[in-house]
Amino acid sequence: MVATYKDIRRMTGLSLATISKYYNGGNVLGPNRELIEKAATALDYQLNNVARGLRSRRSMTVGVILDELDSSFNTTIVSRMEERLREAGYGTIICDSRKDAEAQADVLRFLVGKMVDAIVVVPVDDDTSFLAPARDRDVPVVAVDRLMPGTDSVIIDNRAAIASAIQLLTHAGHTTIGLLAGPDTTYTMRERRAGFRDAVQDRTGLLPRSELMTPEDVSIEGGYAGLRRLLRLSAPPTAVVCANYGFTLGATIALNELGQESWPALVGFDNLELARLIRPRPTLVTQPIEALALEAAELVLQRLSGAGPDESVTITLETTLLVGHEST
Repeated sequence: MVATYKDIRRMTGLSLATISKYYNGGNVLGPNRELIEKAATALDYQLNNVARGLRSRRSMTVGVILDELDSSFNTTIVSRMEERLREAGYGTIICDSRKDAEAQADVLRFLVGKMVDAIVVVPVDDDTSFLAPARDRDVPVVAVDRLMPGTDSVIIDNRAAIASAIQLLTHAGHTTIGLLAGPDTTYTMRERRAGFRDAVQDRTGLLPRSELMTPEDVSIEGGYAGLRRLLRLSAPPTAVVCANYGFTLGATIALNELGQESWPALVGFDNLELARLIRPRPTLVTQPIEALALEAAELVLQRLSGAGPDESVTITLETTLLVGHEST
């Protein structure tokens, strides 16, 4: 015989309202949550999402659109976010836009057609017009790692992140500093470039030379080629800041091909798996990736519960500077 909420109520002594709140992602006291989970295990209770969806007019799914699936940053975000949503009873559909705006729009229409309850997106650019089908259906949208006007967003303070690296390097005596960053077409690169320019001027009194911050392809290859280009300048930088994880890996590969006496000081970005293998241990601007994921998930759940202000919300998190060895 299939177990029901009433069976869990008989075993736990809790009200149907509390049990329903637990299975619908609401906040339930820890002891009550443990009672429900133990009873569900003992009864082999299986949540009927089809029936639940018919009653609530919800699919109990959240769509996730990534700008690229082949990204350690994105997969880490998805993994932690999916865990929190699953705890609240929601499944996820993950799609890859491959950094293509047209594909991103197609994927969003696909997810709206699948009747997802909400969408989380890492956008490819600043254009928000692709969100129209979701807005027409009142499907909540949360942007991660990009600020999107009129849309709930979870971001880091990109300018402060780069400024912390510049402060460390100038304090160590560096006045000629290069930047490995992508073009200004994406929010993160634009903000990090602006943060670099402002911080260098603030700390040295001079704007950085344009050739020290030429846009590179956002990839490991871009980091490799960019670092070698910087070191070929007639007046090469004595320190280099990387604006993302790919640039960090690419620059490190390039440095490893040089004699160590030729190395500039390097500040990388993101303390992800491969960065932890670099020796000597580099200085890294570290994003709170788990917090970004959890904040995005909580924003989704808040919107689905009908809570929160009518206006869009922007949550800005701070980075930390993990100082390595021989970095300056």
